[in-house]
Amino acid sequence: MKIIYQIIFLSLFISGCTTIKKEYDRYSEINNLKEVIPKVEKYSKYGNPKTYKVFDIQYKPLKSHIGYSEEGLASWYGKKFHGRLTSTREKYDMYKLTAAHKTLPIPCYVKVTNLKNGMSIIVRVNDRGPFKKGRIIDLSYAAAVKLDIVTQGTEKVHVEAIDASKNN
Repeated sequence: MKIIYQIIFLSLFISGCTTIKKEYDRYSEINNLKEVIPKVEKYSKYGNPKTYKVFDIQYKPLKSHIGYSEEGLASWYGKKFHGRLTSTREKYDMYKLTAAHKTLPIPCYVKVTNLKNGMSIIVRVNDRGPFKKGRIIDLSYAAAVKLDIVTQGTEKVHVEAIDASKNN
């Protein structure tokens, strides 16, 4: 019986090391992600209803993202939503530089700056959220890693919309 427990322990230990290795590989991939280049995209018909309701709160998406700028609390979302459909009907990939916003038209691009450390990145907003009070943007896991927000879970940020038509 003792040998059976040793075999089980050894197999769990080996599989645990494999999981750690896979996560480490993905983490290094995130650090090597290329910068997101904003481009002009047509707003999603499905993702931009005139209004929508979540937890008994009514939201009205903006007609344009141009000129949007706000400071507030950012959070991030990961494994629980990985592979699920976003509001643009794309599959959420926690390893891409994306974000969710309650009212910005989707898709659009924003520059997010961590006000604690000054780090900033550009993300593509392709989903709705966050729906927890006091939060203005939900970052993908990769975006949170890039901004050094993962460990604490939330951080004060500045979000500024990017006019992609000026980049062309």
